[in-house]
Amino acid sequence: MNNRLVRLALAALVAAGSTLVGVAVAAPASAVPGLVFVSGVSALDSTSSKEALAVCPAGTRILGGGGYVSGGGRQVGFTRLQALGSSDRFAAGAAENGAYAGNWRVYAYGICGRAPAGLQYVSFQTASNSDSYKAATATCPAGKQLISVGARTLNGAGNVVIDDLRPNGALTSATVTGYEDEAGYAGSWSLWSYGVCANPLPGLQLVTATSAVNSTDKVVGASCPAGKRLHGLGAEITGGVGQAIHAGVYPDAALTSAVDISLEDPTGIPGNWYTRAYAICAT
Repeated sequence: MNNRLVRLALAALVAAGSTLVGVAVAAPASAVPGLVFVSGVSALDSTSSKEALAVCPAGTRILGGGGYVSGGGRQVGFTRLQALGSSDRFAAGAAENGAYAGNWRVYAYGICGRAPAGLQYVSFQTASNSDSYKAATATCPAGKQLISVGARTLNGAGNVVIDDLRPNGALTSATVTGYEDEAGYAGSWSLWSYGVCANPLPGLQLVTATSAVNSTDKVVGASCPAGKRLHGLGAEITGGVGQAIHAGVYPDAALTSAVDISLEDPTGIPGNWYTRAYAICAT
């Protein structure tokens, strides 16, 4: 990613035009205490796939997070962005699409805090086959609401692109979509959707921000309203159809904003496309 996109990423955090979607709180709940940002990073080398882990401090649980790919020349995309409830870590994985000779690395960023009431990790996996497009939706149990979205591809050899990591407006489910890239993938692959759910948090709110619709790389940020902090995040690409990749889907260190950076692949996209960032905020 070039310096211009770095500057745009910072500017996106204060960009106007975020859309606030209020979510009704069904019952009183306690705020999440001890909210903290953590990070981890992989090796910097030319290995074709790698993962990084962000580890929560003792006494806290993983609530959400994201990742960022440094380097990769538009040929490295995410294969995993997942809150690991069994170990309270956030995993960010990425793989090369084709052979990439240069060095690159992946960063993982986690959002940790004391366990909110009713904390539960949910998931859904598609069938494993050679379909070029898949969608998976993980749904919170009745009475609970979504505070984080995650995704993972199994197989795909770098030829499967995670397209959407999308919370629904009511914050009850997380939908993930994936496409094979323009070269296609002859083998079978599957897609996982992950959600972190809990009893309704006070002031729970979904904030969205949408990029311009054009044929250039995108950076967009969604910021929580004053007095609220980021608990989880998501992003989506519309119109990329396997030819645009998320190079970054991550929280800022202050846990007030969510950023999405999306790049066209080396051959570009002939038409217009856009991205959207999602921030899940609470008091």
